[in-house]
Amino acid sequence: MKTSWIDRIAWGADNALIAIASLGLVAMMLHISGDIIASLLFNAPIATTSAIVTNYYMIAVAFLPIYAAEFRDAHIGVNLLTARLPNAVQRWLEVLIMIATAGVYVLLAAQSWEQATQKLETTAYVVEQTSKIFIWPSYFMLPAAFAAVALLLVVKVLSRIAGGPVLREPVEAGKERDDV
Repeated sequence: MKTSWIDRIAWGADNALIAIASLGLVAMMLHISGDIIASLLFNAPIATTSAIVTNYYMIAVAFLPIYAAEFRDAHIGVNLLTARLPNAVQRWLEVLIMIATAGVYVLLAAQSWEQATQKLETTAYVVEQTSKIFIWPSYFMLPAAFAAVALLLVVKVLSRIAGGPVLREPVEAGKERDDV
């Protein structure tokens, strides 16, 4: 069975956000290692390390993978009562919960977008020692991550309501699925 364009976009977004977060993690590791080495060997630590780590790397590593967790159904869940309900009831409860969660992510995206645009207007920055570091670009990671998760949840809801499978992994041309 062929995958839809929605599936390919969802997987592409997952891969892109994980790649950006992974690059942030590697960059953070290299930056901190460089700072430690410079401090120990040359007694000259990198002046901007803590500002860049806290305002860029940590945000990318913490918030961009939220999409991947939702995409892979990897969030922690407790279903002591719902597991005992009939499948049809479980399915509709899942849809209601996804709708509510999408609403929360839309609110988070809107609020963080407002804050990001305010930081852009003021060209927000921090000063660390003698260096001025612009931090306003990092504020746009949050609305991007929250909006992506909200959109993913809307797609999942529509797929559940239509009765179809929820987001299938893209298949390379000429290959077939094992789960069909």
